[in-house]
Amino acid sequence: MWTDDYEQKMQELLNDDKTYRRIRSDPTNRYQIANNNIVQRLLNLKLIDYRTAATLKTTTATTPRIYGLPKAHKPSLPLRPVVPGMTSPSYELSKYVCRILQASLDNKYNIRDSYSFCQYINTITIPSGYVMVSFDVVSLFTNIPKQLVIHDIIQIWDTIKPNTEINLDLFLEIVSFCMDTSYFVFRNQFYEQIEGTAMGNPLSPVLADLVMGILLDTVTSKTDIVFTVLRKYVDDLMLVIPADRLQQVLDIFNSYHPSIQFTFEVETDGRLPYLDMTLVRQEDDTIRTEWYMKAIASGRLLNFSSLHPLTQKINTIKNVIDRVNRLSTNWDEEKKREVIAQILQTNDYPRNLINRFLNRTHWTSTHAITADDHTTEEHTIGPPQAKIYRSLPYIPSLTPKIIQILRHDYPSVIICPRSVHTIRDLYTRIKDPIPMDHHHNVVYRIQCGNCDKCYIGMTGNLLKKRLSGHRSNLNQLENLLESGHTYADEPVRALREKTALLAHCIDHDHRFIYETTRIVDRTYKRNILPILEMIHISNDNDSINKRTDTDRLSSTLSGLIHRINTVMTKNTNGQNNRNTNHPSDPT
Repeated sequence: MWTDDYEQKMQELLNDDKTYRRIRSDPTNRYQIANNNIVQRLLNLKLIDYRTAATLKTTTATTPRIYGLPKAHKPSLPLRPVVPGMTSPSYELSKYVCRILQASLDNKYNIRDSYSFCQYINTITIPSGYVMVSFDVVSLFTNIPKQLVIHDIIQIWDTIKPNTEINLDLFLEIVSFCMDTSYFVFRNQFYEQIEGTAMGNPLSPVLADLVMGILLDTVTSKTDIVFTVLRKYVDDLMLVIPADRLQQVLDIFNSYHPSIQFTFEVETDGRLPYLDMTLVRQEDDTIRTEWYMKAIASGRLLNFSSLHPLTQKINTIKNVIDRVNRLSTNWDEEKKREVIAQILQTNDYPRNLINRFLNRTHWTSTHAITADDHTTEEHTIGPPQAKIYRSLPYIPSLTPKIIQILRHDYPSVIICPRSVHTIRDLYTRIKDPIPMDHHHNVVYRIQCGNCDKCYIGMTGNLLKKRLSGHRSNLNQLENLLESGHTYADEPVRALREKTALLAHCIDHDHRFIYETTRIVDRTYKRNILPILEMIHISNDNDSINKRTDTDRLSSTLSGLIHRINTVMTKNTNGQNNRNTNHPSDPT
C-alpha cells in the first residue's frame, strides 16, 4: 500500500464522527492526574497495598499513537485501527481491572483454542434441515457502548464481587474512566473514541467477552430455536441452526443493541471456513475438519535461510506438522504429508529434514531439541525452581556457546536468542513519532556550547522534566551571579555539588546548549539505566561526568569496553590514514 493511499484511508476512518471525535489539545496530563487520584483513593481505602499503588500510578504517560493494519482478506484493503495503549495514563489500571474481570468470567460459549474446538466439533452430527453458519460482529471493540458495559457488570456483580474488595460504585467509576481514556494522536491531531475501547487496550478483549456472553444468553432465551452448536471466539460465532430460520436468528441478534450488528456466512457445498479450519459436512451429517489458510495468505513462515538458531527452525517444522495433523481429521496421512511438505518447502526447508520429522512415529512437546537434534532430559534434585527468561541477540557460533555455558551454571535461567534484524526494519514508520523530550527511561547527552565536552545523564521520568531540572539549576546559578555573588562564594560553591554539569559551568564559566540534547540509549527496564549510563560515561572521552559515576561498573565489562574502544580507535585511525594517502602511495 502506498503512503498516500494509507493516509487517505486513515483520514476516512478518523472522519467517521460516529466513532471518533476531534479534540483540541493533548489530554494526557489531565488523565494522568485523574488516574493517580483514583489509585490514591484505592490506597487510602486500603483496597490495594503500596506496591500495587506504585505500579498503577504513572508520571511518564504519553499520548498513544494510532496506526492502521490493512485487512488483506477484504476488498479495497480497509484498515483495522490499532491504538497501542502501553503509554496511556490508564494502561496499568486497565490491566488491574482486566485481571479482576478475567477471574470472574467463565463464558460457557468460549472456544479456548483451535485444538479444543476441533475435538468438540468432530463429535457433532448436524440434524436434518440444519446448516453451519458463522456470525461476525462489525467492529466490536469500537462499538461497545459504555452504558451496556455498566449494565452487564451490574447484572453479574455477584460473580465479580468475590474477586475484589472494591464496591460496585467505585468499580463502575474505574471501568468508565478506563473506557473514557480511549484517545490517541494522528498526524499531530488528537482524537477520542466515542464508544467502546480501542484494539490495544487491555480491557478490550475482556469487555467484549463480557458483553458477548450476556448477549448470547439473552438471544437464546428469546427464541425457541434449538442451537445444535453455539460457540464463539472473541466476536466470531459458529452456529448450527435450522436453514429456514437463519434470517430470524440474524434479526434477533441484530435487535439486541443498535451498536452491535452481525454479518453472516453460511456453508457452501457443505464447507464453512472457521478459525484456521474448514468445517466439512460428511454424507452422514457428521463434521470433519481440514487445516485452512485464507486465499490471500502468503504461506510465509520462518525461512530456513534466515539468521535464526537452528532450534527455532526445527520448532517451526514441528509446529506446522502438529497443526496440520491435529486440525485435519478429513485428510488421510498422504494428504497431510503433501500439505506439510509444500508449506515448508515454500520456505526453503530441505526435503530430507522435513522427511526426517514426518517419519517420526511419535514425539512430545516436552522434549528439548538442540541444534544437532538430540533430545535431552534434565534431572534435578529437590523442588523445581521458578524459570527466569532472558534474551540475547543471536550471533552464529557465539550465542549458542554462551547459552550452553549459562545453562550449566544457571539451570533455572532460560536464554532465548533473538534476531537483531526484525520486520520493523523493512517498513515505513506509520505511527506518529514521539517527541524526543517525551521519552523516558533514557540515557541522554548534552553538548557544552563553549568547548568539546559533554554531559551524560539518565532519567526514568520524561526527558523534558529532567531537562527542566537542569534549566532550573542553571537559573539558580544565573540569579546568584546577577545578585552580586561570584564563583568563589559559598552559595555558588554549594550549587556546584548538585551535578557535574553545574560543576563544569561554574569551574569554566561555560554554558550547555540544551537544544543539542540527544538520546544515546534507552530501555524499558528501569533498573538497567544506571548500567547503561556508566557504560556511556566510560565510553565517551569527552564526558565531564565524575569518575565516581563509573565506580560500580564491573571490571570485566569495563575492560571489554576499553578493548572495544581500542579496536574502534585503531580501525578509525587506519581508515583515516588510508583516506589521506596519495593515490600513488603504496598501502
